[in-house]
Amino acid sequence: MNMKHLTLILCVLSLLFGQSGKILPGQIRAIETLSSNAGFSSSDLESFLFQEFGSGLESLNRNQGAEVIKGFQSKKFKTPTKNREKTKTLKVADALEVGMQKRFHFSDGTIRKGEILAIENQIVKLKTSSGTFSIPSKEFLDESAEITNKSGEFFKGSVLGETAEEFIIRTNYGDAIVQKRDIQKMKRYHGGVLDRQSEERTKFYQGESKLINVFLDPTAFPLTGNTFYLSGLSIGYGLTDRFMITSKIGSNFNNDLNLHPRMRFYHKKSAQKEVAAAWGLGLHRKYPAHSIVSKYAHAINIDSVGTLVSLNDITNKDFKIKNVIKEGSKVDRFYIEAYLVFSSRRVNPTGRGKIGWSTGLKVSNAFVKKDEYLKDSISVDNNLYSLAWSNESQYKIPFRAWASLEYDLRKDLKFLGSAWVDNGYRSMNFSDLASDYTGDDGTAAFSLESSKGTVSMIDFDFGLQYTVNESFRVGIHFQQPYIDFYWEFFEF
Repeated sequence: MNMKHLTLILCVLSLLFGQSGKILPGQIRAIETLSSNAGFSSSDLESFLFQEFGSGLESLNRNQGAEVIKGFQSKKFKTPTKNREKTKTLKVADALEVGMQKRFHFSDGTIRKGEILAIENQIVKLKTSSGTFSIPSKEFLDESAEITNKSGEFFKGSVLGETAEEFIIRTNYGDAIVQKRDIQKMKRYHGGVLDRQSEERTKFYQGESKLINVFLDPTAFPLTGNTFYLSGLSIGYGLTDRFMITSKIGSNFNNDLNLHPRMRFYHKKSAQKEVAAAWGLGLHRKYPAHSIVSKYAHAINIDSVGTLVSLNDITNKDFKIKNVIKEGSKVDRFYIEAYLVFSSRRVNPTGRGKIGWSTGLKVSNAFVKKDEYLKDSISVDNNLYSLAWSNESQYKIPFRAWASLEYDLRKDLKFLGSAWVDNGYRSMNFSDLASDYTGDDGTAAFSLESSKGTVSMIDFDFGLQYTVNESFRVGIHFQQPYIDFYWEFFEF
């Protein structure tokens, strides 16, 4: 290769690498001149370059600079007269007030959701989730609406505020609050320009509370990772988004340390639906015999002169649970329960919130060597009564099968329902339940293990749960425990 060829190659390579370098000052001046002659202002040019190349004038490379110059010379880039006219016709908001909370639209096309904290010298201080900004009031576009409700009433005016369920409209005759669920048709304008996107007038998002239990039954959705919770019966911690551990408070205070792990092993989620499956265990190191005998008192028969009566049906106070179980710590043993649960949540077809349901099955080892719990007989009023577990088929294995429902009535209010088949369940009135929970009946406090109540193997319950804030919620329903509360500590 001679010197002539080498020089030619070096020139070509220099030209290629040079074209990809930073834009030259001469190119910048040429573009500014050509764009000005074409009717572009400085802001028009910057907006155009960001749209075409993703960067401003001084951030272009030489190839891009050459392309822009060629485009102006060939008159490929049209004068933005129409764009400027459109910008000038956009209506500026004239109803800005301190305390307004909604989604604000601006003249540069951006949208921010926030609250107006102050307005001074035509500068608006707007607080958003991203920070607090000082924005000239002339940058806020007017937002107005024309609404006809289902009763035929017509509202027209500026939108002062919007929540998940209502609009606040300033009309010529005063401010009106229009419920979204009552809207028949609606037109919405930003800066005086009709917004042709469909108005989701009856939609609000999923309720603020994501349930890990419906009443006393678990769902397949575990606690969020690094989150701690406290309820009236238990405490818990989410180790990951798939695995959590809870513990029953009352049992721990009575030398029965216990852990209840739950793990979601299947999960599928889309924009419209979420399904999951989980397994769970309950492990008690020293589960009291009287708790098992108390729960299944209706499955224990007392023979009184040839007549069989369940322990649960006897009102004689001498037939207390502590009098029928064997004495000694050996009857308190390791206890385990296991369950599987499948849950589903989906967007309500009406567009308002979500609907969720769960179904599960739980079994335990409560009946393993169950004869060791009971005395063979008991003497009451000089009469000897024999004790024995029932031989009926429904008491062969301790089980509970359930199906539960959650329904978002509002963002902060849920309807809950549950139905079950449980061979250890009895319905109780509120006074007996209160005595059981506080320990006044001789059982452990902060737990539910009374021997009272009416046998109800197949039953159902329903109620409401209100979300006070993102951490605390309270519920009321018509079966034990009647009142629920749940206190959550995020990222504990």
